[in-house]
Amino acid sequence: MAETKSYRALQDELSTILERVEHASYEELDELLKDYNAGIKLIESLERKLETAKNTISKATKKG
Repeated sequence: MAETKSYRALQDELSTILERVEHASYEELDELLKDYNAGIKLIESLERKLETAKNTISKATKKG
């Protein structure tokens, strides 16, 4: 879940986790918590990428 991954790659990872959470029956609570925490980290990474894009667009529009 490194920041160097593309937005789309992060989004795909999150979709995979969400699919597993929605349709899998976990044998251990620890497995569910691991996926939950991974999902939260992916969401945070996606939000950072969106904020960066927003700031880039804002700076570009102010220059023009």
